[in-house]
Amino acid sequence: MDVQSVKYGIVMVTAGSRSEAEAIASSLVEAKLAACVSITPIKSIYSWEGKIESQEE
Repeated sequence: MDVQSVKYGIVMVTAGSRSEAEAIASSLVEAKLAACVSITPIKSIYSWEGKIESQEE
């Protein structure tokens, strides 16, 4: 795929708090690096050091 032919993409990131997520979102939209940013609660379930962990991000 030619990189110049890509017109859009989706990027998913986590943030330490909702206010941090909102600051990132505002900066991206203001800089016209994103047309729209959606913020949702994320709960991750993962294995860490042999145990199953669950954490809101």
